[in-house]
Amino acid sequence: MLRIDRLCVYVILLGLISLIPSLIYLKFLDELCAAMLGGIALLDCVVNGSWRRYRLLWLLMAIMTFYAIYSLTIVHNNVPIAIFYDWVIELKPYLPFIVLLCIGPKFTTSDKQIICAICWVNAIISIIALLGGKPLTSPILFHPMYGGCIVFISAMFILYCSIDKNGEVPRHTIIILALLLTAGLICGRSKYFGTYVLSIFFLFLYSPGIIKHLNLKHALLIAVVCFAIIAVAWSKFHYYFIIGTETQTSFDITATQSFARPVLYITSWFILLDYFPFGCGLASFASFPSQEWYSNVYYEYGINNVWGLSLKNPGFICDAFYPSLAQFGFAGLILFIWYWVYAYGFLRTMLRTDARKYKYPFIIGSLIICYILIESTTGNVISQNVGVMPIMLLGIVAAQGRELREAKAIRHKPVLSTIDIKKI
Repeated sequence: MLRIDRLCVYVILLGLISLIPSLIYLKFLDELCAAMLGGIALLDCVVNGSWRRYRLLWLLMAIMTFYAIYSLTIVHNNVPIAIFYDWVIELKPYLPFIVLLCIGPKFTTSDKQIICAICWVNAIISIIALLGGKPLTSPILFHPMYGGCIVFISAMFILYCSIDKNGEVPRHTIIILALLLTAGLICGRSKYFGTYVLSIFFLFLYSPGIIKHLNLKHALLIAVVCFAIIAVAWSKFHYYFIIGTETQTSFDITATQSFARPVLYITSWFILLDYFPFGCGLASFASFPSQEWYSNVYYEYGINNVWGLSLKNPGFICDAFYPSLAQFGFAGLILFIWYWVYAYGFLRTMLRTDARKYKYPFIIGSLIICYILIESTTGNVISQNVGVMPIMLLGIVAAQGRELREAKAIRHKPVLSTIDIKKI
């Protein structure tokens, strides 16, 4: 039988090795890794006859194909090549998770050692580049934001590879990872500050059942964490989403002084209402293909003159992920929310099964979900390698929850007695 689990591990290693080069010099590698995982799933089906295992993957492909046909035949907001390109891009946040969830590859001791070595190299290079300022950051990381992303991703993979068979992680490893995450603060990004606060909370203060058995101490602790996240993120939120809209009178979105990001967010709600329920289609709004092949939607809503969103200066069109959900309408928005609830459900299964043993897989999965959701507010990492790699790890972690569910279902499966068989 074909060892597809080993092939998945090789893809993960390739993704980690190329994490920094893919930011500037090998930008196609995240698409390549996602395509390779899709190819592995198809190979498994053809060679091992595992078609039923990937039912969720076929559902994903059917949904995305529906949106491609809808974009080509009904809304007509961009050219076919742009729609196909966006079809590929929009698969990246979901396909790697689903494939790894279905396959559930396991890391050997050697795999873990190699992964930790690669992650430490990535983290150290990122920190050195951040310390060196723009002369080092620009040619290595492109933007300081990516330095924080790589530090977080490295910490999560190292943490996962440090879990022993009893679910424990050495205390000194936790402290070292906390120091590593603290070094990532050099990136200076508010989004990373929020992720950092959550990481420190989960590593040092979280205990399973803290919400279920909420007392005054736990409530105060959670309130402090929430306040800390709001405090570190407020300045950027105020700048982009309050001052940005106040610079205009009666939302004059044609004013060149307006900020691109709040314009994208506000316009996305108009699109959701006007293009109910399936949105304005692929490659039409707040996505990279809608920038490269300038979409008709920007003219339709009169935002083609906004600085950063115009045909001549479109650099901020794909500056945030959430506005691009308008391409899929309310139906797509519901599916997006369901996807993360579905993924989190596997993490909850682990806690319900053995909270002590699966504490750290739960922490890793929860932090990855928080990281993606936070970064997506003012960035598009979800469709880049710094988003694809943690989603791969989320798939591996969630696969443990899936296996526990299946084992529980087998244990509780009713067995027909001899009398029952005779009656049948």
